[in-house]
Amino acid sequence: MMYLAMDLSMNSPAFAVLKLLNGRLSVVDLSSIKQNTKKSHGYRLFVTYNHIQELFKTYPIQEVVSEKGFSRHANTTQVLYMVHGVARVAAYQNGLEVHEITPTTVKKHVAGSGKASKEQVADGVRGFFKEELFFKNDDESDAVGVGVAHLVEKGRLK
Repeated sequence: MMYLAMDLSMNSPAFAVLKLLNGRLSVVDLSSIKQNTKKSHGYRLFVTYNHIQELFKTYPIQEVVSEKGFSRHANTTQVLYMVHGVARVAAYQNGLEVHEITPTTVKKHVAGSGKASKEQVADGVRGFFKEELFFKNDDESDAVGVGVAHLVEKGRLK
């Protein structure tokens, strides 16, 4: 099966297409978008939407998971939910719903502690793969972590 795992934000969303075959997990595609923060929210949402649609055109994605959006600030939460909405529309247009997983659950399943640091998550993620993984940024390692945690939580990966 192929999974699309997302770490969504307005400024630097990241995406991992993962393949699970015979108990072996591999990263098929890993990408992030460094958005131009001088552009409008509408423009950045459009860029994110198009990127997700391109992933669906390129890969036979069968399940989609995203880290649950959260923030302590109301304005940030509103902006974050715009991005999540765009991702849900893109998934729905391709016949899928978006599963959500909390950041604490991701950290627990991947790094062993719900309070793990970004570095601990990245190191924990690497332990689930035979090949060596290189991440351009924390957002990419988080996206892979979201996918790994989802598979662990569903009992598809140990």
